[in-house]
Amino acid sequence: MPASSISNDTDSRAVNDADRHCASNSTGLSQSDWLCLSFLSSIGPARLSRLYTYLSQLHQHVTSDQDDNLSLFHHADTPKTISYDLLRALKWPDITARQAVDYLSHGTLTKEQATKRDESLAWLEEDDHHLLLREDEYYPLALREISVAPAFLYVEGNRDALALPKIGIVGARKCTRYGRETTFLLAEQLASCGICVVSGGALGIDTAAHQGALQSKTTPTIVVMGTGLLHRYPNQNRALFDDILERGGALISEYPLSTSPRPHLFPPRNRIISGLSMGVLVAEASLKSGSLISANYAVQQNREVFALPGRLTDLQSAGCHQLLRQGATLVRQVDDILAECPELPTTGKTSARPAGHQTTKKTAPDSRSHSTQNAPALTSGRSHSLPESTSDNAKAVVAIMEQEAQPMDFDALIRHSKMDAGLMMQVLIELELYGCVENREGLYGRC
Repeated sequence: MPASSISNDTDSRAVNDADRHCASNSTGLSQSDWLCLSFLSSIGPARLSRLYTYLSQLHQHVTSDQDDNLSLFHHADTPKTISYDLLRALKWPDITARQAVDYLSHGTLTKEQATKRDESLAWLEEDDHHLLLREDEYYPLALREISVAPAFLYVEGNRDALALPKIGIVGARKCTRYGRETTFLLAEQLASCGICVVSGGALGIDTAAHQGALQSKTTPTIVVMGTGLLHRYPNQNRALFDDILERGGALISEYPLSTSPRPHLFPPRNRIISGLSMGVLVAEASLKSGSLISANYAVQQNREVFALPGRLTDLQSAGCHQLLRQGATLVRQVDDILAECPELPTTGKTSARPAGHQTTKKTAPDSRSHSTQNAPALTSGRSHSLPESTSDNAKAVVAIMEQEAQPMDFDALIRHSKMDAGLMMQVLIELELYGCVENREGLYGRC
């Protein structure tokens, strides 16, 4: 790398060093440090999340006098002693690990990285601009507990909105009039009940969800952006985003401020939509819709999954119908959502709950298979191997299936495993998400 492209400003480093000593989070790194790490080559939310988790857990061990866990550190000054070997063990690429060590040891940044740091720090000086590390009091607890929780969030607007009870709403960009109008109505009713609607700010269903929430004029709405906050996307919704901020809502993102729209950045933000929420409503989706990714994340995060039914011949509702077949809660009115999430407030006007409506918790579906037509036979071919992260209960169920060597129904699996129905359903969802088990007309088998 040419010397002219390196910034090694002594004054900036001195400021950063002073800031580090004032760091209030358990990682030992300051906001400025985390910002700079997020600008490194080939970095991403998952790698930052792993480092944050490791340092936080290390801090817990240190405070419990378990100093033997410091083997990858040279001494107790965290920012200056994170080693290259540690970062490689956390699956950071070689170039990223080297840049991180150079920054933490010498304050070394490229000119581009230094510019991004300065722009970000200047942005944070403005009113209602925030950077929330995981341990910040405003960082939502529910989001903190998900897998690959963002190390930090950029927030523009009202941080207090993050503390409200939340429901995520996702769906097709090219939605039907029915989908748009029904989503608008449900979002308005949810907001009237004091529930914050969370969505992605995209055209179609997302827009209808935010607009409906604004229509209630009672509860703010939150947009989870798939870009940096300096590149609000899509451009057509700029006025909507301004409206959301003026009404006490918030725009949030895990990406650096200057991050421009890129297709691969939008799917990961869906885990934040579901992670913030008690449940996710898929309002309209085809079998190949990216909205099913949100349902998938909701399953992994143990959130409720809701689906809005449509016409049988409408391809834009085929994904919702698949979710319903797999166990999602059918939504006819807002009370169907409230009934499945007892923690949600129920103030405001809603339609009466139908007689005999059941509130038994339903299992959330997976979106791994976009089409049932191309699904493999239950017992054909070589079975997929189990990931290392597979739970012990899931391994036990797979062992039963392999021993029986034939598809088994739900009751048979319960009898053989002696698990209760709730646990069995969680295990089957886990295995379906891994692609190791498939459900064909109520019979489960290896695939």
